[in-house]
Amino acid sequence: MKTNVRKGIVGLVMLGLMGASLTLNSPAQAQTRVGKIYGVAFIDANANGKRDPGERTTLGRFKVTNGGNFSTCGHTGKDDTYGVIVTPGTYYVMPVAGPNQYTSAPVIRVEVKGPGAAVVADLPLVPQVGAAAENCGAYAPKRTARVPWGIPETAVANGLTTLAQAIDAADLFNTLSGRGPFTVFAPANSAFAKFTEEELAAILKDKALLTSVLTYHVVPGNLSANTVVNSTELTTVNGKTLRVKVKGDEVYINNARLIATDVTAANGIVHVIDTVLLP
Repeated sequence: MKTNVRKGIVGLVMLGLMGASLTLNSPAQAQTRVGKIYGVAFIDANANGKRDPGERTTLGRFKVTNGGNFSTCGHTGKDDTYGVIVTPGTYYVMPVAGPNQYTSAPVIRVEVKGPGAAVVADLPLVPQVGAAAENCGAYAPKRTARVPWGIPETAVANGLTTLAQAIDAADLFNTLSGRGPFTVFAPANSAFAKFTEEELAAILKDKALLTSVLTYHVVPGNLSANTVVNSTELTTVNGKTLRVKVKGDEVYINNARLIATDVTAANGIVHVIDTVLLP
């Protein structure tokens, strides 16, 4: 992760764009009479609308308007930053969500108080499988409704992107976003990487096989790591059972080792494993 994402912003802003595409609908102003709005796009993992420690930067898009004769759309450039030259005044910064995203702070109001003033407005983007991309065509881009994070959203937020892709390919998004509760033994991306690209592609294309495999990773109920460790067998929604074994300080589900536990979702709990379970 880049720890100094705004490095070089002061110098770059004099160049104007910083990777953004600007359209000024008002006369050009002398540099001494302008200010700037700048920031980074970031993954808002806890969806609280602000950047917390550990939340990584990402590519992003934005719209800036004063509600009148100034309106510009653009995208982040170097170090996932953006910068917009503006005259003093009140502006509305709108993060524009890409595919499979929504924005936790749809409109950010900022005030550039005078010449040379700078205001930070970071762009909070939240992963949400299946969300439609937005655009800059309207005054305020359409917003994807925020919903409590179910299993799929929790998987994406915790970096389990291949699992989320598999859930989507099997049309299990709505099921695993349902009331539940579910306990999911979620393979890490590295677990899927044990397959060749051809094998993984074949699995993702075979909906019946994929559904069978994924449902073998899901157990009804909300089972904490402590409950799992004190079990010997767990019955999956697939109908088949999983064996739980403790070897020293490590816990195995069949032949898969638990590598992270008790990741909570709105409708259940996720435990991360290092191997894909095959029924």
